[in-house]
Amino acid sequence: MINENQKGISVYITVIILAILLAVSLGLSSIIVGGAKIVENLDNAVKAFHAADTGIEKTLYNIRILGSCATPVTGTLGTDYTYSVTITYTGASCMEAGTTIESMGTYKTTNRKIEASY
Repeated sequence: MINENQKGISVYITVIILAILLAVSLGLSSIIVGGAKIVENLDNAVKAFHAADTGIEKTLYNIRILGSCATPVTGTLGTDYTYSVTITYTGASCMEAGTTIESMGTYKTTNRKIEASY
């Protein structure tokens, strides 16, 4: 007692179920790939921040130990890390109050900037 209109319905249901499963799996893979890119960018941002921090520390060392207010201070750390520092001060010397040190750290294509004032 098979109705002529019901022949092959299981093929249609199977195709619909497979299409839904394909859409869900493509959506999940898109989310996973996007998450991996975000994690990579966070990793680069942390490394660029540490490069900028190195620039601040190097400049503070130059000011306090060596007495040097030379600007700009630049440097590299390894092959992909760089920093560039500028010093601005309102007094007669960078050792006085009113001094601002800005350091830009770069890792690959990511930049982070730190500012220290005293």
